[in-house]
Amino acid sequence: MSSRKGIILIGALAGAALGATAAWAYVQAQEKGASAGGRQGGKPALKAGVPELFKIGMALLSVMRQIAELVR
Repeated sequence: MSSRKGIILIGALAGAALGATAAWAYVQAQEKGASAGGRQGGKPALKAGVPELFKIGMALLSVMRQIAELVR
């Protein structure tokens, strides 16, 4: 395997691990909120609105830009 493919594979695995960890944390928070009466009509209450999701997206773009700068 070439070093390029190896780096891409490592990045993909790291991204998958980070995504799975974030999803696990989200589910844990939703279950904790549900047990405390945080559910509305059987659906989990999503507390993150558009501004928060936008901030997360911008932070992710910033991290990706920093990684690209490391490569240069």
